[in-house]
Amino acid sequence: MQLQNRLQGLRSSIQAISDIADDTVRVCTVAGLDLEELGETDSAMQVEASLRKLLDAQHQLDVERSLVTRLATEQDMADNAEAEYLASWEQSMATYNEQSDAAKYGKNTTYKEFREQLWEVRHDGEPMPRLFGDNGDESDEDLVIAGARMNYRCPVTTSWLVDPVTSKVCNHSYSKDAIVDYIRGNRGACACPVGGCSRTVRAQDLVPDKLLERKVARHLRQLESDETAAQYTVVQ
Repeated sequence: MQLQNRLQGLRSSIQAISDIADDTVRVCTVAGLDLEELGETDSAMQVEASLRKLLDAQHQLDVERSLVTRLATEQDMADNAEAEYLASWEQSMATYNEQSDAAKYGKNTTYKEFREQLWEVRHDGEPMPRLFGDNGDESDEDLVIAGARMNYRCPVTTSWLVDPVTSKVCNHSYSKDAIVDYIRGNRGACACPVGGCSRTVRAQDLVPDKLLERKVARHLRQLESDETAAQYTVVQ
C-alpha cells in the first residue's frame, strides 16, 4: 500500500510538471511569432528548436505517466517491477528517438500551427511548403490544420472570440469574460458549452490562448479584406 501511495504521488508530480511544460510551450510559440514579426528570423528559428525539445520532453512525460499509471493499478506488483519499468521506459524512448523529425513533429498540432503562423507572417496567402522537404514521409506529415474549418466564435456568446482562453480539460476555447461569468453563474463549475462535450470546466482549468488570439485577428482581417475586394468588384 505504501508503494501504491508513492506511485500515486509520483503520477501527480508528473502531471504538475506536464502542466508547466504545456504552459512553456504556449509561451515559446508566442515568443517565436513575436520575433518573426520583428524580423528576427534567426532568433525565431532558435525558439523553434527549443519548441522541438519541449515537445520531446512532453513525450517523455507521457511515457512516464503511462508507465506509472500502469504500475499503480496493478494488484500484485512483481518483485522486479522497477527493472520492468526502466526497461519499458528505455524501449519507448529508444523507439521515439529513432523516428525521423517528420514522424516526431509532423502530426503534432501545436508544432504545425506554430510553423504555419510563422510562415504566414512573411508569406501571407502563399501556400506553405512541406515542413520537412523531400525527406519527410507524407504519411507522417499529413495536414492537421490546413483545410480544416476553424471555429473562431465563442460557444457562450456566439460572437467572435475576445481574449480567448482554452480549457486544459477538453481543449475547447471561449471568450474569457463570457466563460468566467458562465462558470460563476454555475457555482464555480459548469458543463462545457460546446455541443457534444461532456467535460466540466472550472476557472482553474482555463489558460490564455495567445496563439488563438492571433488566428482570430488574422481571420477577421481576411474577412475585412474579402469584403473590401467584393465591394470594389461591385463598383467596377
